[in-house]
Amino acid sequence: MSFRILAIAVVAIVAPIAAGLHYVLPRHDVVRIVNTEVRRVDASGKPIGSGDNPATSRDVYYVYAEDVDDRSPRVYRNEDTGWGFPFYFKFNSADVQAVASSIAAERGVALVTKYGWRAQLFSWFPNAVSVRRWDPADTVVPWFNIVFFTLIAIGAVWLTLKMRRRVR
Repeated sequence: MSFRILAIAVVAIVAPIAAGLHYVLPRHDVVRIVNTEVRRVDASGKPIGSGDNPATSRDVYYVYAEDVDDRSPRVYRNEDTGWGFPFYFKFNSADVQAVASSIAAERGVALVTKYGWRAQLFSWFPNAVSVRRWDPADTVVPWFNIVFFTLIAIGAVWLTLKMRRRVR
């Protein structure tokens, strides 16, 4: 009985942490960019109508793409993260959009580095952190994630050893 409670507690703690890490850590997609767009939206992210107050609005860039292998559609939001969380310190969304537009004009293949989730029900899109031309023969190695999880594992081992010494 106590094992079940321990397992449930571990899942209840680990699942939200894993979901949070999956949301904020960078992931890569190799896609063919087909179009780009700029939308004027209000503070909540809804498109601005003709009678709305433009003073409280902002531009949001979108990149439309399709998966190179199965041609499934992919849509990315391209917004600056600024100084806020997650800490990508992205201030170049216009430059990223220019690169995406250039690749879209030639229907080229690109490597999109992104974070976030696509939730069609809520119209959520992952945020494209960077877009660059890509040769499909190349491979993607997620170096940041490898280093991040290696440091987490080292920290966990160190903490475990420290706790064992304290218990003895």
